[in-house]
Amino acid sequence: MGIDGIGKKGPPQPASEVGKATRAPQTGRAFEPGRTEPTAKATPVESTALAQLKSGAIDLDQYLDLKVGQATEHLSAMRPGELESIRSALRDRLASDPTLADLVRTATGSVPRPADDE
Repeated sequence: MGIDGIGKKGPPQPASEVGKATRAPQTGRAFEPGRTEPTAKATPVESTALAQLKSGAIDLDQYLDLKVGQATEHLSAMRPGELESIRSALRDRLASDPTLADLVRTATGSVPRPADDE
């Protein structure tokens, strides 16, 4: 048992309509091949910290400390000891977790050292 109309081509068209091309509605402005619209350039956005790292102004450890600071700046209302504990745990995780270390390597070209190696 089927539902009427599903899978059908629709009602037959009159012979005068078959083969006629339909025209798309006008949008208001004709296409002009020589005219270009100003567009935003699609350049990758580098953070200031990453730019500093690439220029040699800071090293990888300073870069990671800056990124951890950015990631935890919304927690500034916490007690300083708790905040430092969270920052330390996050910094250690960046060096020890293989997935996060791979992300750091992809972004910076260097692999972070675990805190035990210092």
